[in-house]
Amino acid sequence: MFQRFKLWLIVIASSLALVGAADAQAPKAAGSAITSGASSSSNSSMTATPVADKWAVVVGVSEFADKAINLKYAAKDAADFRAFLVEKCHFAPDHVRLLTNEQATKENVLDLLGDSFLPRVALPDDLVVIYFSSHGSASDLDLWGVNYLVAHDTAVDRLYSTGIDLQTLSNIVKTRIHCNRALIILDACHSGGASDTSDSKGLVRTSNVDAAAIAQGTGRAVICSSSKTQSSWESKNYANGVFTKTLIDGFKAQGEKTTLSDAFKYLKTNVEAQVAAERGVLQTPVLEAGKWSGGELLLAVQPASPRPVPASVIETLEARSRVKVATSKPEQQISSSSSSSSLDLQDKGAAAPASAAGSKTIPNILGSFMGSNGLKYSYWQSGKKCGWAMPQFGVVGNCLISDDGTTLTSTWKGFVNGTSTAKLELDATGKVVKITADDGTILTRMPE
Repeated sequence: MFQRFKLWLIVIASSLALVGAADAQAPKAAGSAITSGASSSSNSSMTATPVADKWAVVVGVSEFADKAINLKYAAKDAADFRAFLVEKCHFAPDHVRLLTNEQATKENVLDLLGDSFLPRVALPDDLVVIYFSSHGSASDLDLWGVNYLVAHDTAVDRLYSTGIDLQTLSNIVKTRIHCNRALIILDACHSGGASDTSDSKGLVRTSNVDAAAIAQGTGRAVICSSSKTQSSWESKNYANGVFTKTLIDGFKAQGEKTTLSDAFKYLKTNVEAQVAAERGVLQTPVLEAGKWSGGELLLAVQPASPRPVPASVIETLEARSRVKVATSKPEQQISSSSSSSSLDLQDKGAAAPASAAGSKTIPNILGSFMGSNGLKYSYWQSGKKCGWAMPQFGVVGNCLISDDGTTLTSTWKGFVNGTSTAKLELDATGKVVKITADDGTILTRMPE
């Protein structure tokens, strides 16, 4: 199945760190060598305190209900960013929820941000990261000049009722998420307004989302992929948006001690240089942190007091997933539990949703597998449809589980293209524990 990927091994070095050393004027917490951000009070005073725990919602949409606006790499950008948070930045796997493509509906996104997840897990001394990779509409596409983020099911001619407006996002962060430190990253203008029709994705616009519209109040920083008068671009040379790939590289520049300002300098310089070289136009990332007080943000800091996801939250997410699956058509099944993270996914091993006919149970393939070829694969799932990725290779695969739940058919593209069929081995709960491909490669589920 995947033996040929040995030829394409790429070493990913260093660590992802959107970090900041404590402000020179900010007091360090007793017993803590590194501080990040601060607790706020009614008078907005900021005293540097350790990050107690860390949470994230990561969203990426490449495939839209309106196929005319599809993107190439937004979903992969999100999967890559989620992988770096978990693998390099000390985010617990079940603390990061990932929504991609058909999972990333407006309802699902707002549910995780403002109802079922972040408001129920984040506390004042925690750090919250929200990442969104998709289209971002210009204010001149709306009657009242509002900027919107485009979800999977957004209709571009009905942005008010189907899009996610920035004011709503700002209000959620301010009023529903109980943390004093939040980082919002918007790679939200891929190829929009481009004159190069081969890369233009249908949302023609004259301006990008406005970082300042979100960065309100103390303890918030916002990074946008381009300025309000520019477009953001997917790379011609690798399988990512230029912004996200360069952002990750910038965060890795000095390991876990990379400061936010240093990471942003790297990001700005290299995005401008690459886009200018590839397309002859400017793309200038924007950092809005004027309302941030206290010590700078440390994305890669070890959480001081990590906590498990409350059982009630897990139950809520799983219950909502079952309701959504039961009320949707088989090809449109959406699982909130699977959206928890499409890479290194659901670590609670929830039972797979019942099929539409109710006569069989769809095997649960969510999670990470180690191949006999020494490579790691991470699977996500929406009913019988599923997919896998190896971010280090820029390879993403699509899969379909057979009606009887015993066979997996896969196709993939990236550095190499291919197809494969594989036999699925399940445990007593219906979870896939082994995948045996037709070329002899065996993928075994990794411990959770």
